Amino acid sequence: MASFLLMLALVNVNAQRIVERYAFQGTLDGKTAVRLAWEVNADGVAAGHIYYPNAKNPAPIMIIGSKRSDHYFILNEYQNDGEITGYLAFTINNGKLSGEWNNPRTEKELHFTNMRSMAFPKGYGGLLVPENPGNLGHYYCYQEYHTGMKELMGGNVKLIAAGKNRVHFEVSNVFGNIAEGKSEKGRPAVLKGNKFTYNHVNECDYGFKATFFTKFTVLESTTGYETRSCFGANIAFDAVYIKVKD
Repeated sequence: MASFLLMLALVNVNAQRIVERYAFQGTLDGKTAVRLAWEVNADGVAAGHIYYPNAKNPAPIMIIGSKRSDHYFILNEYQNDGEITGYLAFTINNGKLSGEWNNPRTEKELHFTNMRSMAFPKGYGGLLVPENPGNLGHYYCYQEYHTGMKELMGGNVKLIAAGKNRVHFEVSNVFGNIAEGKSEKGRPAVLKGNKFTYNHVNECDYGFKATFFTKFTVLESTTGYETRSCFGANIAFDAVYIKVKD
């Protein structure tokens, strides 16, 4: 029985493809207590939770982003409705975490201080479990405060089942400019595991990849900058979208 359980554990770890795991606790600007723990998969996607133990109603909040280099991480703090309520950018060197947390609405910057490694807390991981193709959500979104427009802007992904391992999609990403597109009639996206790649979205020949996890999806452009000319400047589908409707 023990060997069987070990085998199941190894299968689960391989399915999540977790290659790194971190947990730290300390303060923001030496005042606000904070804990954060996250995992990184083989594709460099990073996800976990941040926790403010002295908040009025403390609860772990999702943080999702990526590992940008050997030591540098960029993650956003997401509420369950997809709103981004914090930007995190930090480095880890010699086991020490240093960097900043920013408030999207006020642009106030707080520094991580006195951060020390801790045991990985129960319930802070598990966000990088690949989604079963049969359990994809119908609607994913994110919202980000645009300081110039003084309102929440963002994007959404709508999915409609089109047969086994096949879905039609509509994507709209609006942050200053607009990137919109959908699958062609009779040409749905074909899932391979928890991913699909879709090319020739529009006359500019734009293409992208979608990777689905149980609580979010990551969209990434797969074609060059010149294929974005059908969209507004400096915009594409690229973003993390939170599952808000099964």
